[in-house]
Amino acid sequence: MTDTIAAIATPPATGAIGIIRLSGPQARAVADRIFFPYSKPDGAALSALPPRCAHFGRVLDADGRLLDKALALVFPAPHSYTGEDCVELHCHGGLRLLDRVLSLCFANGARQAEAGEFTKRAFLNGRLDLTEAEAVADLIHAETLEGVRNAAGQLSGRLFEELSSIYNQLMDVTAHFTAYIDYTDEGVEPPDCAGAEAICRQSAKRLADLADSFAGGRLFTEGIRCAIVGRPNAGKSSLLNALCGFERSIVTDLAGTTRDTVEETVQVGPILLRLIDTAGLRSGAEAVEQLGIERTKAAVRQAGLVVAVFDGGEAFTEADRAVCSLLADTTVPIVAAVNKSDLPQRLDRAAAPALADAVSVSAATGAGLELLRQRICALCAADAVRPDGSMITNRRQAEALKRAAEAARHAAEALCAGFTPDIAWVDAEAALSAIGEVTGQTVNAEILSRVFERFCVGK
Repeated sequence: MTDTIAAIATPPATGAIGIIRLSGPQARAVADRIFFPYSKPDGAALSALPPRCAHFGRVLDADGRLLDKALALVFPAPHSYTGEDCVELHCHGGLRLLDRVLSLCFANGARQAEAGEFTKRAFLNGRLDLTEAEAVADLIHAETLEGVRNAAGQLSGRLFEELSSIYNQLMDVTAHFTAYIDYTDEGVEPPDCAGAEAICRQSAKRLADLADSFAGGRLFTEGIRCAIVGRPNAGKSSLLNALCGFERSIVTDLAGTTRDTVEETVQVGPILLRLIDTAGLRSGAEAVEQLGIERTKAAVRQAGLVVAVFDGGEAFTEADRAVCSLLADTTVPIVAAVNKSDLPQRLDRAAAPALADAVSVSAATGAGLELLRQRICALCAADAVRPDGSMITNRRQAEALKRAAEAARHAAEALCAGFTPDIAWVDAEAALSAIGEVTGQTVNAEILSRVFERFCVGK
């Protein structure tokens, strides 16, 4: 990494402050050519001033004209975010101004940073392990407080420490196996297969528990798809709007207004809910509406949760029965909501089993919405808490840990069955390799590309 990179590190919008970040061997030299501090003694270059201090000065254009008055901070290698020389220019946050200052950086020897390249350099230079690098992306993209807290925990090294403990135990097992396999003729003592089996089995359990925590962790990052279903005019769109707090779906008195699925993300308690407003289910729908109904059925199949909406102001209908029939074929959690509780109630709660513990709500007045949110959280958040606090929120990590757990389990089974250590060694090594994909100890260019493509430019 001999080149110097530069990028705007703040969001692409007008603001009070905009930050341009430089990293690389020429970062200070580039900054010296465009930033001129108001310093003592007069004329001292930025690179000659004390590091890790904010220095006030001028940003000058190529012709010497003033572009901005700004602050500059220098972070010398190796004690910087990337492990390289880094400079930050804190300018006023006009987009045109920032573009011009960035162009000056390019004209003086820097190049445009790729997405996530600053954090990638931090990983390659040993400033972050891969779990911490991915935690940076999770922290940036977190939409819930729990997501922020979990990402911060990973950024502090919590996940790396847990995986390192498992990795080191398995490494001891493979080291003993390797010594025995390679130096049998030299009288090396056979490994303790019973002890090795116990370690592999315990490691498999710990890895599987971590991988399984993704089922809860994803609620804070990806969210859970929640299909809102019901017959036409049951109040599905009104309920979605009430949960969102603004009018996302069109609401009219005409049946069949919603013909395509409408999606919106809201936070309900600690989790993210991907609400999907669907077309009302009924027979005799015309062709376009029927297409919407087919999409409703597809949404139910793809959902992790279903909210079934019934009209409390009307009697139970055949269309309501069709909704119940559709839901009878799904295995996902279902919350029944009887809407329009502000109207005289005509719905027979004994008409269908789904109505027995339905939540009474009014999308119009907001009555019952908090109880509905609590019911949703109770169904979704059971897997969202892990006693030790460690939780996987990243699908790539979860897949790698599943492979690691499976390989460790195979190693334990091979030892239990009395196979020779070289058979178990293959599986134990596979487990180590999969763990290394998460921590960064065994990664290739493809894995790194997958990790850092999630980042924005400038991070």
